[in-house]
Amino acid sequence: MAILAVKDVSGIAEPLPGFYVTRSNGVEGEKTVSVTGYKTAANQYGYNLVKNENILIYKDEEYVIKTHKEKTFKNGVGVEVTALHRIFDDLINYRIYEEKSGTLRIDAMLDFALKGTGYTYEVDKTDLPTSVEVQNFGWDNSLALLRSILEKFGAEFDYVGKHIYIAKKIGSKKDEPFLRYKYNVSEPEKEIDTSSFATYIRGFGKQNEDGTYVVQAEYTSPLAKIYGIKHAEPVKDERFTDKDSLLAEMKSKLNDSLDISLTFTAIELASMGFSDVRKGDYLWCVIEPFGLNVQLRVLTIEDYSNDKKPPVFTFGSITKKASDLIADFDTTKKAVDKVIDTNTGTIKTGAINTSGLATKSELDAHVKNTEIHVTAEEKALWNSKDSGGAAADLEKRLTNITWSQATLKNNWTQYSDASGTYVTQFGKDMVGTVVLRGIVASGTVGTSTPIYTLPVTYRPTYPHYFCGSAGPGYIFTGVIKTNGDVCVEKSTNPTPNAFIALNTQFKI
Repeated sequence: MAILAVKDVSGIAEPLPGFYVTRSNGVEGEKTVSVTGYKTAANQYGYNLVKNENILIYKDEEYVIKTHKEKTFKNGVGVEVTALHRIFDDLINYRIYEEKSGTLRIDAMLDFALKGTGYTYEVDKTDLPTSVEVQNFGWDNSLALLRSILEKFGAEFDYVGKHIYIAKKIGSKKDEPFLRYKYNVSEPEKEIDTSSFATYIRGFGKQNEDGTYVVQAEYTSPLAKIYGIKHAEPVKDERFTDKDSLLAEMKSKLNDSLDISLTFTAIELASMGFSDVRKGDYLWCVIEPFGLNVQLRVLTIEDYSNDKKPPVFTFGSITKKASDLIADFDTTKKAVDKVIDTNTGTIKTGAINTSGLATKSELDAHVKNTEIHVTAEEKALWNSKDSGGAAADLEKRLTNITWSQATLKNNWTQYSDASGTYVTQFGKDMVGTVVLRGIVASGTVGTSTPIYTLPVTYRPTYPHYFCGSAGPGYIFTGVIKTNGDVCVEKSTNPTPNAFIALNTQFKI
C-alpha cells in the first residue's frame, strides 16, 4: 500500500497508516486525492493534523486539503477529505502586478506569468504557434495567466512537483494495443451532441472611426451542403487588421463538428498490454454495433493506495470535423486489420507477442500457492466478521495479525512512561502487509545502527522510507532496508534518541 503522510503549516509531518487514497489525474490538468480513514492508536498523531489547508504527501506529490468532513464509525471517529495538487493553490495565490501587450512568444509569456512563483517549465513547441498578439496581458493571478496562455496557444499542460510541461497535446498516439467490443470492452454507449453545431460564421476586425471595419470576412463550412446554413455567434475583435488572421480565428470558433462520446467498461487491460497507457494517450477502438472504428483518448486515470484495486481509465473520443472523422474510418480500419482476422473476429497469431507470458504449469503453481492465496476456511472466517466499511476492513486485517516481539540492539530500549510500555513488535496480515508498532528510546541514531532486524519473510523488496513522531512536536525519518534493518536516519528532537514511535506498514 502506498504511504500517505500529512504535514501542517509549520512543517511537522506524520504518517497516516490505515488511511485509503483515491487519486484522480485528468487531461485538463486537474489532479486531486480523496482520502478516508478513522482514528487509531497507530495514526492518532497524524489524524489530528488532517485539517483544511494542511498538506497531504502521496507518491512524492503534495496536495492541499480543501474539504474536510468528520463523522463517526462503529469503531470510533473518522474523516473524509479531498485535496487539490498544490500547484493550483500556489499559483492562484500569487499575483502579477504589471501587464504586457504586443506580439509575444510562449516562453516570454510563461516567464512573465510564473515570475516569482518558484515554478519552472519546459515547452514542446511542435505544432504550436510561434507567437500570439495580446493586449493588457497581466494584472491577474499566475494560474489565470497560465490558463490564458494555454488557451491562446491551443496547448495542454501537465506537471510533476514544481515543474510544468506544456505541449500541443499531452500523451501520444498508439497503434497498439487496441480496444474492441466483446473482446476487452463491454456495455458500450454512444452519444452524439450537436447542441452547439453551426455551419456559417461572420467576422469583424478593427473598427474605423466612422463605424466601418478595416477587415470583414465570412466562412461557410462544407457541411452546410448536408445540414444547411446554421449561424454561429459572430467574431468581433479589434486585434485583427488582416483577413487571413481573422478567418483563422473564425474557423477556430466555428463548431462545425460532431461531438461523439463513447463510454464503456474496459476489462483485462493489463493482460492486453495496456500497462504503459498514460493520461492523454490515444488508442484505437472498434465498436461494431455502432459501425465505428475511432480513436479514443484517455481523459482521466483514477488509481488507489490499495494495491489490490486496479486503476480505472475513463476514455473519451476525439472531437473532430465530420469530414475528417469520415476520412479517418478507412485509416483506422487498415490499422486494425493488421492485427484482427476479419473472417473469424480473432487476433492474428503473428500479432501476439508471447514473450513473458506464463505457461500453464507456472499458472497452476501460482494458483496452488497457499502463502499468497486465502483458503475457503480463511475466507469464511473473514466474511463472518461484522462488516462496517473501510473501518471494519482495517480492523479485520489488524485482528488477523500474528505479532512477534523485536530483538532490540545498538543500545535501543523499550520506551516507558506514566501511560505504560508500548512493546516493539512486528507482524504480517493475510494479504502480505507487514506492520510495525511500538516505541523505543536511548539507542544510536543512524543507518548503520539498526533498532532491530526483520526476519527474511518480513523484508521489503525496495528500501521502505517512512517518518513518525520523535516526541510532541518532533518528527524523525526512518528506513527499512532490504536486509531487514529498521533504522532511524535523522530526528528533529534535540535529544534525537529520546522517543521514537515505530508505526508504519508496507506490502511485500
